[in-house]
Amino acid sequence: MAQVPRKKKRKDSALSLGGGGPVGAVKFGEAGIFLVERRMGSSRRRFLTELARKKGFRVEGQMSESVTHVVSENNSGDEVLELLEKQNGICGTEFTAALVDITWFTESMGAGKPLQLEKRHRLQVKRAAAAGTIAVPVSPHACQRRTTLNNRNRLFTDALNILAENAELSENEGPYLAFTRASSVLKSLPYNVTKMDDLKGIPNLGDHSRKLIEEILEGGTCNEVQDLIQNVRYQTLKKFTSIFGVGVKTADKWFKEGLRTLNELRASTIKFTKQQEAGLLYYEDLILPVTKVEADLIKQIIEEAVHRFLPSAIITLTGGFRRGKEYGHDVDFLITHREEGREEGLISKVISWMTAQGIILYDDITDNSYHKWKYKESETFDRFAKCFSIFKLQKMVHNLEPGRTCSHGSLAANETRGIGLAGHAGSPRHLTATAAKDKDWKAVRVDLVVAPFGQYAYALLGWTGSRLFERDLRRYAKHFGHMILNSHSLFDNKQNTFLLAATEEEIFAHLGLDYIPPQERNA
Repeated sequence: MAQVPRKKKRKDSALSLGGGGPVGAVKFGEAGIFLVERRMGSSRRRFLTELARKKGFRVEGQMSESVTHVVSENNSGDEVLELLEKQNGICGTEFTAALVDITWFTESMGAGKPLQLEKRHRLQVKRAAAAGTIAVPVSPHACQRRTTLNNRNRLFTDALNILAENAELSENEGPYLAFTRASSVLKSLPYNVTKMDDLKGIPNLGDHSRKLIEEILEGGTCNEVQDLIQNVRYQTLKKFTSIFGVGVKTADKWFKEGLRTLNELRASTIKFTKQQEAGLLYYEDLILPVTKVEADLIKQIIEEAVHRFLPSAIITLTGGFRRGKEYGHDVDFLITHREEGREEGLISKVISWMTAQGIILYDDITDNSYHKWKYKESETFDRFAKCFSIFKLQKMVHNLEPGRTCSHGSLAANETRGIGLAGHAGSPRHLTATAAKDKDWKAVRVDLVVAPFGQYAYALLGWTGSRLFERDLRRYAKHFGHMILNSHSLFDNKQNTFLLAATEEEIFAHLGLDYIPPQERNA
């Protein structure tokens, strides 16, 4: 019997799906989606295909005439068109499907239906463009942009941040958000803005922000910003709100009472809160930047204290340092334990022990007040057990060799053990700050947050920041996913259920968003 010759297995092209994936009931047959694998990767493409099909979208495994949307990630329109022509024999001049960026796909997944195409979604095709120029759409949402610490447009963002800060000090939320969003989108740009044409198609830039940018491009400075820097109210409120425990309303009240300097505050008859007393007492230290080296040393102290009571607890450095910053204004830590419930009551024990060692200068402990079914709100603040504190960090730690650990004895002043703010000479009225040259330690703000393990991923996401990134993430969840996101959970209004997540990646997947690592959340 003659053997039947085997057919050669055709190699899948770069644009071939190479597998079906689960197909659900198609709800949106009018939109045919084709996902370009190039720079997306096969596993991610497979995951997105399954996600879309489960939601009722029609996803094609091969390029065909039924495709209406060609979705690509990190490719230019010219690159996608070249691939289609090369691999599928499609002529670019006869091509009718829309070439779209992945942002259209993720936003459609969040909305649960194919969204109408906007200009920002479409990939630009410029056959005559210079080699290497790639038009990449910029999302209006900070949670969809990758913003590193490499800010190429600091000249503009610094000016916009001053206007945003002034609006915040005036409790004018509209302009505050407008200037903050404008600054944020400029930070995310992978190029230097050298002319106004560079801003074509860039979202979140209102007339006021564009006018500022244009003025700086023409003359190097902005008169409005220069005038503001010299403004007495701006200077005073900026200084007062830099005091630990002082918000905008309190600062404005003091300004209206005629107070202008810290010495005038200290000499006044104002009844300060304990937090404000500490803020004034340690002001000169607290306005100094905290280094990553100092943050790591403080982590060693906290690990020693926490592991005395809960040996296998997990302690994570969060905030700006987790996003890659080398300096910050305070140090934030998230504490949890894999066995949920073991973390209860931990924070009081840890603070008591560190106070006895002379490490704590000030503390304010709040118990956990989270009630799952009552807390379906998109709030900025959370209900975790936490402590806002001021640490006493010995300056001798700067001379330690890299990698060398420190015991609490070398980091805390033995002669002041058991003495916190209340034990400071002259407290509460004598609030003269101790001169740096008179002491061998530095006061540092440290926030400790204890989260149950089931909420750890959401807490980690919330406490990593940045502020605008988190705000836009909550906003995106609400408007595009019909979900409520906070630092405890993600609630799906459609399914009327909380969505579990063990990692940050899973939270992004629930929202239909590309995962953005901490180092790219500096919005």
